[in-house]
Amino acid sequence: MNSARARYPTPTWRKSISSTCTPADTTRRRAPVPPDQEVKLMIASIARKEFSEIVRDGRFKWTAGIMALLLLTALAAGYQKYSAYMDMQRLAQDQTNYQWFNQGDKNPHSGAHYGNYAFKPAGPLAFFDNGVNNYAGTALFMEAHKQNFAIGRPATDQSSIGRFGDLSGAMILRLLMPLLIIFLGFTAFSGERESGTLRQVLSMSVGNRQLLWGKALGIGTAVVLVVGACVLIGGLALSLTGLHAEGESLGLRVALMAASYLLYAAIFLFLTLAVSAWAKNARTALMILVGFWAFVGFLAPKAASEISKVVHPTPAFGQWMADMRGHQMRGIDGVPPFVRFEQESQAIFAEYGAETVAELPVYVGALRLQKFEEYDFPVFEEHYGRLRDSYIDQRRLQDRLGVIAPTLPLRSLSMALAGTDLIRHIDFADAAETYRRDMVTRINAYLGEAAASMNTGGGGVLVSDQEVFGIVPPFEFRSQGLGATLDEHGGNLIALVVWLLASLGLALWAVRRLRVEQD
Repeated sequence: MNSARARYPTPTWRKSISSTCTPADTTRRRAPVPPDQEVKLMIASIARKEFSEIVRDGRFKWTAGIMALLLLTALAAGYQKYSAYMDMQRLAQDQTNYQWFNQGDKNPHSGAHYGNYAFKPAGPLAFFDNGVNNYAGTALFMEAHKQNFAIGRPATDQSSIGRFGDLSGAMILRLLMPLLIIFLGFTAFSGERESGTLRQVLSMSVGNRQLLWGKALGIGTAVVLVVGACVLIGGLALSLTGLHAEGESLGLRVALMAASYLLYAAIFLFLTLAVSAWAKNARTALMILVGFWAFVGFLAPKAASEISKVVHPTPAFGQWMADMRGHQMRGIDGVPPFVRFEQESQAIFAEYGAETVAELPVYVGALRLQKFEEYDFPVFEEHYGRLRDSYIDQRRLQDRLGVIAPTLPLRSLSMALAGTDLIRHIDFADAAETYRRDMVTRINAYLGEAAASMNTGGGGVLVSDQEVFGIVPPFEFRSQGLGATLDEHGGNLIALVVWLLASLGLALWAVRRLRVEQD
């Protein structure tokens, strides 16, 4: 009993003062503490005791030190890479725009084949979570007649170790923060059971829920002390650099990101306390918790990825490309483009009120070029759309598999809030394709008007200069707002809340079982 009282000293509001008061003094005794206030004071007392023991423990010092070092290093390295990439992206986009406007005197359609590049800007929080940026491509070539994939995947230049995963703040928090919580909390109940103090504590006036909340608050405070301090230091350093994301709701994104990782930490905190209360000894609790950590951190993401590929397969690139090229030759409705143009020629003549090519006010060659472009649009939309939908279905299935591991919904939500997820990349590719079509349409329209005299067989060579190529504005990418992100990933946030409620319920059941065992 004495050892238990030494670990959880009787609060001052519970100490009797009868031994120091005469009978006449009893009228001056302290007013009784309300029950709800007494519970709060008891929880605070347990939390202070738990926290003070944690910070004096050697495990806390070295695990917290390692995690703080890794987290600060990851944030610094992430921002350095982010800053360098954004500088390179802006420089490359300005350079390719300059090359487009100054490509020299040439036929306008040749200029459209010369093309232009679109370089994807990094997401507003890419320094924290780089998401799919290393694998999805960073540059997309836009030219006449073709819709291209993004190229420039940094992952192709990485070593085998580098492909395991970037050292990012998101990775540190997803993998090492749960490990820190496990190391700090696996002895919360099991250690006291082994030392014999748990029975004595429960025999006192400490309720099982009070004990749970007190320990959770004490351990959680220690974790927040480490992680919060690092994030605060990183945030202050980043604020001095002038980081901002115009129109990206950066402050709200940061708040939602912090809330998501706090939910994730709370899930592991209550799961750790539940296992510690259930396990017969600390060794068993540690083995169970480390095994669960390895499953949700490594096995579950890989398994979810493989399952999604089986359920929603994607075709081999060579076969996919051959199918699309064949579809272009056949035409979207089974009529080849050349045949279809001949069929529509009468409607074109009627549109311009002409009976012969010579009477057309626009160059017939430019009309043909534009029509052939438009014939390809639905073919591109069908084939690229099916491929895009397959990738989206894979990602959504992985999110639904979050019922087996909280890491899965957190990973998707983190990438979305950072602006580095698959949806943002698809938005970039769609914006580039919209720009490409507008570029070709503008050039063909100019060619049609400027070369109308060629309809009469006048011949000659049409040459364009900087002024002509200037009718195509520079490429700019504006991603969807935060509202669209939340609409797509709201289910992941709900999944984290469900995981939290389940882990809390499990912890409450486990500590209630403690009381039953002692009784």
